[in-house]
Amino acid sequence: MKKRPGLVFALSLLSAASLCYWPAAFSEPSAYIGLFGGHGAASSTSLQQKGAVLLPSPLPPLPINASGNTGGSTHVSLAGIQAGYEWSALDLGDSKWALKPALELEGIYLGKHSPQGTMPVIPRALGTQYVTIPMTAGVFLANAVFSLQTPYSSKVFPYIGAGAGVAVVSIKDSDSANPSEPGINHFNSDPNASDSALALQFKAGIKGEIAKNLSLFAEYRYLSIYSTSYNFGSTDYPGVHFPTKRWHVNLGRQNYNLFVAGLQYKF
Repeated sequence: MKKRPGLVFALSLLSAASLCYWPAAFSEPSAYIGLFGGHGAASSTSLQQKGAVLLPSPLPPLPINASGNTGGSTHVSLAGIQAGYEWSALDLGDSKWALKPALELEGIYLGKHSPQGTMPVIPRALGTQYVTIPMTAGVFLANAVFSLQTPYSSKVFPYIGAGAGVAVVSIKDSDSANPSEPGINHFNSDPNASDSALALQFKAGIKGEIAKNLSLFAEYRYLSIYSTSYNFGSTDYPGVHFPTKRWHVNLGRQNYNLFVAGLQYKF
């Protein structure tokens, strides 16, 4: 019986220690907003241009099919905003590790970048088309994010996340040139177009508290925008080039490797 007060005291100390172990900023649920920016590159993808040249009557239209790829990687800058909600930390068994889940919404703007396609033409006698498609994209994503509390720091947290949403891709002032026809842009009557597609994202990073409720984060993102299709204007150079039908361009899946840094504020 004399040992019970000591036992109760010891258990009280252990309980207090366990409650103090997790920092309040990590253990309590909270909403947050964030701003970020970064730089990266889009990998090579497939590109196809299809249409037809309208030959003088009674000749039928001459179908054109040029297929190739966009060559090397294309550099791109980005900026974005996020808003989310984190739940309470989940203990991982009896260890000193814990996981904190969150759901967030993100809007990302991919700045102007210009993939360039080199595409042999069928029929081959017409040479090669060199197509430039200056593009921007707005990407809207819903992400699931998991931050990890480790025994090594109460202010630095690694995390991973994945998300899905939609990308709206806009192309402005595109160009389709052929060395055999200098000075001709085959999209000249309407070089602008847009399309939307499914977007998927994976990200992994680390964030650290730099002030009360304020964290700095740095991360790697892999963003994938599924294939898109565009309709450009016909070739219109009276007396210089035969007229054509409108041109249809297919762009393959765009994969971006992005490096991002930003600030996150918790309420």
